[in-house]
Amino acid sequence: MFGLQVDISMLLEPLGFIKVLQWIFSIFAFATCGGFYGETTLLVSCKGVVNKTVTAAFAYPFRLNTVVFSEPDPERCGGTWTDSYLVGNFSSSAQFFVTLAVLVLLYCIAALVVYVGYKHVYQHNSKFPLTVSNTKIFNVLPFKNTKMGTTANTRIPEFMNIQ
Repeated sequence: MFGLQVDISMLLEPLGFIKVLQWIFSIFAFATCGGFYGETTLLVSCKGVVNKTVTAAFAYPFRLNTVVFSEPDPERCGGTWTDSYLVGNFSSSAQFFVTLAVLVLLYCIAALVVYVGYKHVYQHNSKFPLTVSNTKIFNVLPFKNTKMGTTANTRIPEFMNIQ
């Protein structure tokens, strides 16, 4: 009675179909943040010297205070170049977002296994509150993440002295 009995018809019902969509979107969520790469470039000019560019590349987890603009050429600018770092550490927001996406992914996999493999047990036993309590938790956490992301985005121009 409690054994695994695969029944794919549950995926055609809204409950199972929504879990499949949540699973797909959670993959996209942590893949886009975890795979993001960016760079910023500065044009360095010294008296009597051809302009050079320096580039600082950054990626997940966005610890910008560890990213350095290294000197374009040790002989140029009279040897007065000092390494400059980007400002800010936005790793907590990015890591929270990726962690939440991974937790949602694991939750969706577990829910789909219960829906597809143990439908007969799930429908006759009210001790599996997979749809109400856990879904409420995963619906509230993205709002917290959105607030953290908004705070980070509003502080970026402040750190970069953008007027």
